[in-house]
Amino acid sequence: MRSDLIAQINIDALLHNLDALRRKCAPGVRVCAPLKADAYGHGMSIVAPTLQSAGVDFAAVATVREAVELRTIGWAGEILVLGNVLANADHDVLNERVRAMVDHELTATIVDATGLRKLETYSPAKPIPVHLKVDTGMGRMGVLATECGELAMAIAASPSARFTGVYSHFATADFELQDMASRQLEQFHSAIEKVRPYGEEGFQVHLANSAATITMPDAHFDMVRPGLALYGYAPAAHMRKQINLRPILRLVSHVAMIKSLPADHCVGYSRTFVTRRASRIGIVPIGYHDGFLRKLSNNAVVGTPAGPAPVIGRVSMDQLAIDITDFSRIDTGAQIVLIDPDPAAENSVDAIATRLDTISYEVTCTLGARIDRTQIRDNSDW
Repeated sequence: MRSDLIAQINIDALLHNLDALRRKCAPGVRVCAPLKADAYGHGMSIVAPTLQSAGVDFAAVATVREAVELRTIGWAGEILVLGNVLANADHDVLNERVRAMVDHELTATIVDATGLRKLETYSPAKPIPVHLKVDTGMGRMGVLATECGELAMAIAASPSARFTGVYSHFATADFELQDMASRQLEQFHSAIEKVRPYGEEGFQVHLANSAATITMPDAHFDMVRPGLALYGYAPAAHMRKQINLRPILRLVSHVAMIKSLPADHCVGYSRTFVTRRASRIGIVPIGYHDGFLRKLSNNAVVGTPAGPAPVIGRVSMDQLAIDITDFSRIDTGAQIVLIDPDPAAENSVDAIATRLDTISYEVTCTLGARIDRTQIRDNSDW
């Protein structure tokens, strides 16, 4: 049954972004498509086939469940599971995950000796490809660069693993001042020297996220992992002029009801908005469960056929209110644009992120399951 909320995903814009990112790389550098979190909220089932048809043959996800879902929708290339999924202590869970890695030909991430020992305990039917993650300064997952050589040697000697790659992750590559990113790059070079001798033929080295793909060619190595940029958003404002990206998402709904309210009438929970004049109020069936967060209460605009309209009152779980007093020709059923793909719009992803004091990733990743994702092309009527 069709939803009242439609996320239109422009695959021509997605392919444009892929091409723009490839142009930043030297010939032969592969693109790993980060497809975790349902392709950053855009819909894995739309994004993955589009990228695969364009020659992308490597993907990254966070969990084994995401990897299996990606295989189910037809992804034929390599899949790297970024999470340390071997850390779970439950025997049945680990056994299930190891079997899934074998059955679906997944590549695991190893961050410490414990994960490798657990893999060996479950004796996979055949050795599992693994990439070693090195912590070069971010302080999150990964073995320290000073300790990675010993772990690489253990992976190479393990009967349960095939050592097929090494990677790390930048903490500040989106900063204009790249002193820390440069130090991380130096640390990664040091790590490569220690681990590459233990790697198999075709060993993959990768580090660059979106920001580094755009601004740090020395960090491209064998493969880049441009997540946010694939979906059309620059990692930082100062990068917008360095690459031509096109947002691929447009989120639409409609006016479900129109109410005429007198002056001094409450709209929504907690009486945070009271009409100052006789008003026409449009009710739109989207709320914080769908990713239109409560912090946008009295702090957002949406697109209407007559122009931008402000969100008024508290955003509820399933609906919100907009002021259409000045738009007499708007009627029930009128289309409402909640997220506009125009970067200059007041309700673009970046503009919404600014209103929420957050990042663009959070705006798209919180889009809920009640939203239908549909594929469109450039010639569609946006």
